[in-house]
Amino acid sequence: MAAAIAAALAAGALAVYLNHYKKDVRDGVLPTQVLIADRLIPKGTSGDAIASNRFFRPATLAEDAVKSAALTDAAALTGKTATRDIYPGQQLTSADFQSGADPLRGRLTGDERALAVPVDQAHGLIGSVRRGDFVDVYGSFSGGNAGRGVLRTIAQNVLVLKAPSGNGNNNTNNTQSVILRLTDNQSTRLAYAADNGKIWFALRPPVGSESSDLPAITDQSVAGPQASGPIGTP
Repeated sequence: MAAAIAAALAAGALAVYLNHYKKDVRDGVLPTQVLIADRLIPKGTSGDAIASNRFFRPATLAEDAVKSAALTDAAALTGKTATRDIYPGQQLTSADFQSGADPLRGRLTGDERALAVPVDQAHGLIGSVRRGDFVDVYGSFSGGNAGRGVLRTIAQNVLVLKAPSGNGNNNTNNTQSVILRLTDNQSTRLAYAADNGKIWFALRPPVGSESSDLPAITDQSVAGPQASGPIGTP
């Protein structure tokens, strides 16, 4: 008898649930999860940046409040670019994005900046460095360090956003621009170094690259009395 009563109660509960479910379907209030912007997403922002930095939050809305083609999965943002400004609280929809991310604006977020650096073929690895490579950037200055030359590390592990193909002529007087992604602090230091010294790029390994804490290099550290062993010896 107890089992029969429990089964009857379960059947009744199921019937009530199904009745409410059907009513929700008719009334268009079934809950649906969508993606909503939680900050301003400017036009031109890449979908990859939006997804990786989570410029949105998931929200559950009634079905009749969901916009047409509203996005429910951040994977749909891959390779896309925002075609308009999206304001906080607005739903992300497929109409807000188009395929083909901007090669410059789409790779920048937060304090990142794109800076064009004028370099010659030898110092800037023109023809060898390509878009998507990572480089270390050094600045060489004459007359520093009490009248002596000095070379300092400006930035490490910097992404190359755009690079020329080169012309096959290793001419140190022929400068071309390489566009790098830097922080705002690095970009100001590099802009100064480009105007007042000589810039060098060093290409990093594509996989498993590491960085060292590099000191400033002077004529004394390379060839002075305190220099010992080959260049590069700790």
